[in-house]
Amino acid sequence: MIAMQPLNFIEAFIEIFIAVASSVIVLMIISILFIMHRVDKGLFRARLFLNETVMQRTWIYISIAGAAFAINTLIMFLVKFGDRGELFSGYYLPEITQIIFLLGFIFAVFSWHEFIGSFHKHKGSAPQRK
Repeated sequence: MIAMQPLNFIEAFIEIFIAVASSVIVLMIISILFIMHRVDKGLFRARLFLNETVMQRTWIYISIAGAAFAINTLIMFLVKFGDRGELFSGYYLPEITQIIFLLGFIFAVFSWHEFIGSFHKHKGSAPQRK
């Protein structure tokens, strides 16, 4: 039987945060997929083309998430194969980069969720002709 080592407060917080953030991402993406089935694709593309803010925010958030992922990969490589690997793991750097990655990804998915959700609401509220 494998004995579990007790977590300190910071480690427990990080693990819980990562689990919750991952769940939020999955639920928001599922919601986006359900909403996208009811959206007129042509009008969606037109509104996306005209809304530069969504594209800029997505680019910024995904860039931050990608940079955090790359830094995490480098740190994990140094921890595994470097002779000073314990230096990086002692300051929770891998976990901090995971948190930055998840936050960047959450903000990107949230901006798309907000955009698609507002589009779906506007679809049914077109002015009626008399």
